[in-house]
Amino acid sequence: MAANRKTVTIITSPTTQTKSLPLSTFGANRGSPTAPKQYRIEERKRTVYVTSDMDPSEWDTQSLNAVFSMADHGSQGEQDDAGDGIRRTQSLVETQFFISEDDGSGSDSNAVYQPTVPSQGARISTFQPSQPSPRSVSRFLQKITTPPGSPKRSPVKSRPQILFYHKQDPHYGFTNFSAHPVVYKGKRYPTSEHLFQSFKFHGHRPNLAEHIRTCSERPSVAFSEARRFQPEVRSDWKKVNIEKMEIALWHKFTQHLDLKAELLSTGDAELIEDSDKDAFWGVGADRRGRNELGKALEKLRTKLRELP
Repeated sequence: MAANRKTVTIITSPTTQTKSLPLSTFGANRGSPTAPKQYRIEERKRTVYVTSDMDPSEWDTQSLNAVFSMADHGSQGEQDDAGDGIRRTQSLVETQFFISEDDGSGSDSNAVYQPTVPSQGARISTFQPSQPSPRSVSRFLQKITTPPGSPKRSPVKSRPQILFYHKQDPHYGFTNFSAHPVVYKGKRYPTSEHLFQSFKFHGHRPNLAEHIRTCSERPSVAFSEARRFQPEVRSDWKKVNIEKMEIALWHKFTQHLDLKAELLSTGDAELIEDSDKDAFWGVGADRRGRNELGKALEKLRTKLRELP
């Protein structure tokens, strides 16, 4: 083999007896050769091993095309149990590949281990298929610089989500507009929304705070009245509004045991105020809002569970 050519071995499982495939693009322009390393390439349903003396970050597109083309198909001469010739077909689903270096140590640390060698030996692909799409190669190149943390990648389990907001839907009691009166410092507030809005004026404008409390039984009126007197809202409101919301929720859920039980029954679910009008307390129209009300309820849920 010429001095400027490198060796790449592509097999479907590790083996000690396999022919090498010369690929001049693997290190043709490198100054001095280094000892080949074996890399584990993980695909969605199959594992391919590539032995190369170059780091994967140095592999070019042409070489990767050859790797994927050979690894994506079985041998033309393979036979199934019935003796009929078979040929693997490419999946219509875009394939993702992951690379990790394999040092044969058998350890799971640093995403490196030596897989079991099949008793009947490895099968080498000789079928020459069409080249993979540039998009697939691009996605593979991105994975080279960020190898997986483990050879066995399990799907990330996301928490279940519970959405609340509309009156006709479950868990409407989680909203501040539900008809659950709240007693705070000896005074009754028709809803937790009344209490929350009145916090904007407690201390420096007690008359306005009282007006919010008594203006109507409807929470929407309390909301509107607080907005009407926006210039009188305490100057540090944006710094304390989440704290005040947590206080309002604490009094509401500790004074209504049915709501407390309902909140605790949600387990570890993510609570989301599904409001398309509020991107601070809810998720907003683009569903990327801060959802601060949902977060406050989750925090309250944890606090309630810690009670003796």
